[in-house]
Amino acid sequence: MRITLIEPPRYYSPTSPISTVVIPPLGLAYIAGTLEAAGHELTVVDALSQGMDRFAPYRSVYLRGLPVSEICDQVPADTQLIGVTCMFSAQWLIVRELLSELKRRFPKVPLVLGGEHGTGMPELSMEQAPIDYIVTGEGEETIVELAGRLERGLPAEGLKGTVTRSSAGATVNPRRDRIKGIDDIPLPAWHLFKVDEYITFNQPHGASRGRFMPMLATRGCPFKCTFCTSPQMWTQTWLPRNPALVVDEMERYIERYKATDFHFEDLTAIVRKDWIIGFCDTITKRGLKITFQLPSGTRSEAVDDQTAAAMKSAGCHEFSFAPESGDERVLKAIKKQVKLPALFKSAKSAMDAGINVGGFFIVGFPEDTYGSILNTYWAIARCAIHGFASVNVNPYSPQPNTASFRDLKGSGKIGEIDDDYFLNLFRFQDLGATKFSYNDRFTARDIRLLVLVGFGVFYFFYFATRPWRILTLLRDVVTGKSSNKSARAFTNLVKDLRSFGHKRAG
Repeated sequence: MRITLIEPPRYYSPTSPISTVVIPPLGLAYIAGTLEAAGHELTVVDALSQGMDRFAPYRSVYLRGLPVSEICDQVPADTQLIGVTCMFSAQWLIVRELLSELKRRFPKVPLVLGGEHGTGMPELSMEQAPIDYIVTGEGEETIVELAGRLERGLPAEGLKGTVTRSSAGATVNPRRDRIKGIDDIPLPAWHLFKVDEYITFNQPHGASRGRFMPMLATRGCPFKCTFCTSPQMWTQTWLPRNPALVVDEMERYIERYKATDFHFEDLTAIVRKDWIIGFCDTITKRGLKITFQLPSGTRSEAVDDQTAAAMKSAGCHEFSFAPESGDERVLKAIKKQVKLPALFKSAKSAMDAGINVGGFFIVGFPEDTYGSILNTYWAIARCAIHGFASVNVNPYSPQPNTASFRDLKGSGKIGEIDDDYFLNLFRFQDLGATKFSYNDRFTARDIRLLVLVGFGVFYFFYFATRPWRILTLLRDVVTGKSSNKSARAFTNLVKDLRSFGHKRAG
């Protein structure tokens, strides 16, 4: 079957550090690899890789990448199935436009939506866009079975892991079980993507330490935080790959792409101490002279002196913990299951071994009070004083169909799901954007101030306790490399602002 897979453009804002991240689409590459292994003929249209430095006004933000019309121009006329990814609901508005234009141009070709957005909001997605099928949750097995049925002219109704369209509307079929044999999942089909362009552009998620490649060593997360979309996408099953096979994949990228720095985008890679030590020992025994990092964050429980030493020896130079709050009452309310003293102890083990540690915090949870915010600021200050290399502070934003979202929806604090809601899912990480408050104690203006104060607290102690970091930051800006994630965010922002200003002036 001739199948076209599409990676949409991204939103960009000059005051949003997260929108400066430009990395190859790992999820779509896995889907492509699985479909190709099943014998299908693949075309990939990656709107981001073909327009990394193209910016166009879109609503109150900008689009980065190819415009919708040019994406559709690249879809082969004889394609038999089109798959579009919408990993996060923040991108839904542009994905919706893309789906509508695709259906206008290819009215007889089935349209399939994948990613967390369709999983969390299947009925709304079907209502707002001309989608024929949605693949929910982990997509590899489902998309192969769906493509096989369509190729043979068989009905897709009742297929596990899908949402199908009927005259009555959207039919949400039972979810498919997680893939247990994850070592058997075909590797990402990177030969269909412009990987070298991403590497050369050099704006990764983590610190920039050389020719980077994104990877997954594990899948899922065993925890159930109320604000997180992971449970509905992945359930609470955490599965690690065979360490030897992960290192095999690393060696493959060293040979093919001259990769030197591996960015593991796992939801939480470090759950079992024996697994992470086994993985690091495999790297060391094979003599790989590489570095790796965990920019998406991980749990702290398995990190002690022994684990940290093994990770450093294998080349790990940075990872982040996600305490989210410095207040025990809030942590309990959001089901974070984090013990702050243990987290700081694990962080000390890592930093003593020479690994950079970052932290993620959220302010403005519905459960937050003035007292809990002060406790969070104290935790942020402790991060800087102890030597954390970076901290990210975000306002609370209710992600679709999470437990927290459902509570707010039930209490009337979330009304109609309109376009502003989806755009706010992007703007909540934009330092220059107006925020929205879901907390009775704080206004939207308060939330914006709380975020800025959180960053201010960290960076005051960050530079005050270690003034030499100012020189390190200046060096990173000049060289284009980054010694840690904070420096990466700053250097990426400077680089993008130059390109953005040039494109607008032109």
